[in-house]
Amino acid sequence: MDNQFTWKKFQFITAVQTALINNAINRSLDDDAKDNRHNFSAISTLAKMDDAFYAAERIPEDKTANDAAFEFIGHNCVNGEEPKGEIPYWFRR
Repeated sequence: MDNQFTWKKFQFITAVQTALINNAINRSLDDDAKDNRHNFSAISTLAKMDDAFYAAERIPEDKTANDAAFEFIGHNCVNGEEPKGEIPYWFRR
């Protein structure tokens, strides 16, 4: 993969990072937040960001950064739960 900086990768990473932070704040307000904080903890977020950097190198040409971020977050933040369903082909490890 090409490890060069591109605005598309930058926009994807920024969008994903912002969405993960926003999700963690929202989830922390849930009544069951104490029992489910492992889903939005710092360690969980670091793992998701590692996956995001992997995915940033593999965004299909025909997919915008925003669409890619939406798909990535949709898979990783389903109601604050662990990822469900099949991982989209372009960021499957």
